[in-house]
Amino acid sequence: MKKLLMACLIALLPITVTAQNLDWKSNTHYKKSDSKEQLIARFNKYVTFDTQANPAANKVPSSAGQLKFAGELAKELKKYGAQKVKVDKSGILTAEIPANSKRKSPAIALIAHLDTGAQISGKNVIPQVHHNYKGGDIVINAQKKAVINPENSPQLARAYGHDIITASGDTLLGADDKAGIAVIMSAVEYLDKHPELAHGTLKIMFTPDEHTRKGIEKADVTALGADYAYTFDGGDIGQITNETFFARDFSGFFTGNRAVPAGYAHNSAFTDNLLMASDFHTLLPRISRPETTSGKKGYIYLDNIRTQGNKTEFSGHVRAFTQEETDQLTAQVNQAFKTTKALYPRAQAQISFTDIYQNMKQVLPEHVVTLAQQAMRAEDIEPVLRAARGETDGAVLSFKGLPATGIFTGQFNPDSEREYADADIMEASLRTLLRLISLWDLQPIPEK
Repeated sequence: MKKLLMACLIALLPITVTAQNLDWKSNTHYKKSDSKEQLIARFNKYVTFDTQANPAANKVPSSAGQLKFAGELAKELKKYGAQKVKVDKSGILTAEIPANSKRKSPAIALIAHLDTGAQISGKNVIPQVHHNYKGGDIVINAQKKAVINPENSPQLARAYGHDIITASGDTLLGADDKAGIAVIMSAVEYLDKHPELAHGTLKIMFTPDEHTRKGIEKADVTALGADYAYTFDGGDIGQITNETFFARDFSGFFTGNRAVPAGYAHNSAFTDNLLMASDFHTLLPRISRPETTSGKKGYIYLDNIRTQGNKTEFSGHVRAFTQEETDQLTAQVNQAFKTTKALYPRAQAQISFTDIYQNMKQVLPEHVVTLAQQAMRAEDIEPVLRAARGETDGAVLSFKGLPATGIFTGQFNPDSEREYADADIMEASLRTLLRLISLWDLQPIPEK
């Protein structure tokens, strides 16, 4: 299939263009080992920047380290020929790699996020490279008996011979998403050193506070000026994120009368609002809970119950991959609420629903995904379409008018001390990106 595809492209395009684009590795003398060493060195430098997000902060970026990291990346981008390099007040870094091709092709944005998870410290990260993994345990911290192995990290079963990077057991590593940034920056350097690889205009954007969901909202996709985008923020080799949930949140309250002393509650006006909330929670179907669902099955999750005096407030969310299932799960929540309310006719109760985001697949052009699949297959990587069980920056961007899908970067066990990066998968991500860039140079500019 790959040979047939290349033959068709060669037949349709000028020989000079196909020679540059379809045989980019031999044309630029690409070496996997050199690229992997560069990725490891770059990644190990990046993880030393403390860019941990702070959900309690009422600003973007939520931590000073993100702004510092953006400034260092801006210097590096300028070093490798990027133009229009800018870090705005929200810490969003944008830049442009000018086209070097004579063809007119779409402008493609390459996107990753600066911050790391809020749950575990990202300060004083000490990266450790475990070369040529041979199976079994990788000891992260002997004193703490912290290890990763195929039992607690199943992806390692497919990582024989790979170079694995971990932290020291006291912090997270920061592979989410410094692996993605390392891949993009390595591509920028490679293009600067190999002008023989023809490409169209590339836009770079590194955003803050992905973990608080506040950073990407500040992105100005019109000013960025890209036609399509790829977010580099994924896990296992071949993964392409092309779907997300429909997200609907709900919240409400039950009001009772707990002023009557409990000892005198019998045959009184006593009404227990906390019990109402408990009944409501119990009536939500267990078969639709997060821990009982996987894949493309949606769920209902009541994530907070707060009681103060006579009022108990609750909040939760519905997540599903289709509008139909979203509405079905919403109906189940409504039914549980109505049943609870009917059990306590003297109580006051209220519930409301708010749509948060939608499945990005609705607005994602097919060829954005198809070209990523072609790039991977051309690099002997089998693409795997992935439906993300959560929100992605790509979803937000897609509904802002910049269609974006996600590409793997070799990051695993995010937001934990067992987080690790697979350098061999990072290198495969870099090859995918460079191949993808060359394929986009052969595409027509989209009609507006």
